[in-house]
Amino acid sequence: MKAYIQFVGQNSPEGPASLIVHYDDQRYLFNCREGTQRLCVQEKARLAKTITIDEINEKSKPFQDKNLTVTPVIIYPSKSGKRNFQEMSSSSSSESESDSEFHFKKISVVEEIDAHSYKQRVVSMMFTNTNLGQKAPGHTIEADCSPRPTKKQPKTNPDGTTTTSHPLSEESAQSISSGRKVNANQRNYLMKALPRSNADTAAITYICQGASVPPKFNKEAALKLGLKPGPVYGQLQKGINVTLDDGRVITRDMVCDPEVPGHVFVVVDCPNSKYIDELVNSKQFDPYLDPNGKSKINVMIHHLGNNVIHDPRYIDWLSKFDKTTDHIFGSTNICPQTVQFTSHALGQVKLSKLNDKIFPIPQYSNIPETKLSDIKGLPKNSFVLENMATYNLEPRNGIAYLDRPPFNHTNLDLLEIKEIENNKEYNTAVRSAKIEASTVDISEDFPGKDVEVVTLGTGSSIPAKYRNVSATLVKIPKYGSIMLDAGEGTYGQMLRLYGLGQVDEEMSKIRCIFVSHLHADHHLGVIQLIKKWSIANRTNDTLTVVAPFVYKHWLSEYRDIEFIASHRRLKYIRSENLLPKSFVKGQEQNKWAYGLSLKHKSGWKLIYSGDTRPCDSLVEAGKDATLLIHEATLEDASLDKAIAKRHSTTGEAIDVGKRQVQRYPKVPVLSEDQSKVCFSFDMMSIPIKQLPLLPKYTKAIQLVFKDEENDEEDETKIK
Repeated sequence: MKAYIQFVGQNSPEGPASLIVHYDDQRYLFNCREGTQRLCVQEKARLAKTITIDEINEKSKPFQDKNLTVTPVIIYPSKSGKRNFQEMSSSSSSESESDSEFHFKKISVVEEIDAHSYKQRVVSMMFTNTNLGQKAPGHTIEADCSPRPTKKQPKTNPDGTTTTSHPLSEESAQSISSGRKVNANQRNYLMKALPRSNADTAAITYICQGASVPPKFNKEAALKLGLKPGPVYGQLQKGINVTLDDGRVITRDMVCDPEVPGHVFVVVDCPNSKYIDELVNSKQFDPYLDPNGKSKINVMIHHLGNNVIHDPRYIDWLSKFDKTTDHIFGSTNICPQTVQFTSHALGQVKLSKLNDKIFPIPQYSNIPETKLSDIKGLPKNSFVLENMATYNLEPRNGIAYLDRPPFNHTNLDLLEIKEIENNKEYNTAVRSAKIEASTVDISEDFPGKDVEVVTLGTGSSIPAKYRNVSATLVKIPKYGSIMLDAGEGTYGQMLRLYGLGQVDEEMSKIRCIFVSHLHADHHLGVIQLIKKWSIANRTNDTLTVVAPFVYKHWLSEYRDIEFIASHRRLKYIRSENLLPKSFVKGQEQNKWAYGLSLKHKSGWKLIYSGDTRPCDSLVEAGKDATLLIHEATLEDASLDKAIAKRHSTTGEAIDVGKRQVQRYPKVPVLSEDQSKVCFSFDMMSIPIKQLPLLPKYTKAIQLVFKDEENDEEDETKIK
């Protein structure tokens, strides 16, 4: 049997690395921070056959299957204990009695047993198809993680087939709001709140024991005892005693080698020094601290806060384990903050030749803040956690680092960098584009000319190598910033764009987060943004979240399990409250989908479409707009699919306004009459006054990716 641990990512301000534990027929995932799926696509890490382990609490029994027994060690800070939950304010200055027509009042709470059952149903539907093998609903864009119907509560279609609705599906919600008769179970899940909980600061360490190797039959020992080959060998190996003709009783231990204990690995989570006392004094580690005991740990993987590894209490605890135990350490200051999404970084190197301010190279560092070798008192077998390193558990244990140099855009010896520098055709096109761009007059003075638009994520549906999911930062001078949607990994994109030294300053300037609709690729990054904003902004500033009213319930219920920010600093405005003056309802999208019309007092105006089919009301709202940001999820050749998916094509977006090219592996195909349009890439940063420069770069941008296969969609289906 082969078994090994694969590290996906490195410890960074985004969170600890994810671990995939591989066995011959099964995989297990420990940690799943934002960006894990995208990094798995980048590195072609396989996630098929990954199982789901139920939630862990103080009453939980160890998880066990044929490969692994997982025992949780739950610890709390020694001084503060469990943190008190600060509940989000149930009202805001923007709410009024008129909200009632939009608001589903949650007048009761789902019983815990029902909530658990419902959760299991939702999780199971995420990875299954319809009962007739039909494709997923159009709006899911074939995302593997999108909810699927179950066999329960079938609905008869016009063609005679049957399907079922997800309990919180768009159809169910529309039925409730329109007064049509719906299944009572569906209504209950929308109307009832989840069971209340308390925000908790528990950190969980996992002690993982592999299956023991069964005793191996020793034929030589059997022959010495006078046992001839035959069925008795099998009986003894199964533990059945055999009595010989001379009366001797032969037992399994007389003819079998001892059972070999399975490998043991420990995943330690110690966020800061307040957790150390309870961790190092846990009795659950006692079997592994006995020098005469049989239980030995192969490897301990330490996810640590930056100060923990220097604490004498922690160093002393490590010295108590067997000297053969390997230790792998991960923390922000120990792990070099190297480039992880190398495909995107290489693309930015190419684009930066056109304009390194508009297309900046991601921030990174290949040198750790603290070298592991400089920390005194660590065990001899101490290693740094690195992205895509592996630790072999069976048949032989040991760490193996990936044999490749780290990304370094200044290293001309790297093959990828050398190819860029030696690409004469592209470099010629770059020179021509820069000459053309230099002739563009951008000196005109107009309202909003210095407003900067940063397209942090330009992809759709699921994270991909070259494009993360939706997020656009609008930086307004002398005001702050507004985030237009925030898909998973948005904070990570800001971290890569601004670097460790500047990201907190940029986070603190965010004044508002606008969520256009409730698809996960537009809002899963909001929680992380709020948490990081709360840490970075130490003043009494308020962060406003503008989103469909249902999102407030989700946000409030999430705050029941994790503290994200003081409710006094969060202000929630329902999108419905701002209709009809400032919001534009998306046509043929889900019920709670909104566009945004934002007009500044100085006279400039921004229109943001969100996800939508071409919309007449958006066209009307966009009149005299300074900037229109419009989705263009699909190319013109995929019009039928765009209609089915309720998205827009490039041509349709251009007909409505200017641009916002979304889901393409690299670049889409444009017709001649679209030649004045330029593509938007992740981390593109541009003041509005410089927008006329972009069309001058179009030919060079098309050239830079011409020889690369558009294989993104295939690669996003991780197997």
